[in-house]
Amino acid sequence: MAQREERVDLHRAREAAKECERAAAQLVEFAERLSVVIEPADMLEYDELLARETAALSQRVEAFGRLGLGAGSIDATGTEDEGV
Repeated sequence: MAQREERVDLHRAREAAKECERAAAQLVEFAERLSVVIEPADMLEYDELLARETAALSQRVEAFGRLGLGAGSIDATGTEDEGV
């Protein structure tokens, strides 16, 4: 049963990473077509894209966290006697 849950968690992490990629791509597309004259509709669209990207990032962090990966995993690669 634990192995099945781990596979589900891995699938979720992959899908969350793909969603982050899609959200970022939409933001790039928006930036590419943006004019120097910012209209109210542009501000609204940007806010929506930013909210989507933020939500996708949150889901990605949570999904990878369930796999044991997170900001702390970078620090965990060092040894305890390293540093100060």
